[in-house]
Amino acid sequence: MELEYTYFEADDGFFVGWFDDFPEDVTQGKTLDELEEMLSDMYKCLNLAKYHKRKLVLV
Repeated sequence: MELEYTYFEADDGFFVGWFDDFPEDVTQGKTLDELEEMLSDMYKCLNLAKYHKRKLVLV
């Protein structure tokens, strides 16, 4: 699966990025390769999170 992401290099030299479909979830890396690794890990967490989002209403 391919997801598009946006990134920029911050003043401290870190690369900051996020998936275009999930702009509220931001990560960073010391290099662009590290940022892509962090984004890959984030995707795994986001993908797993969808299975845990349920509400239980007790009556």
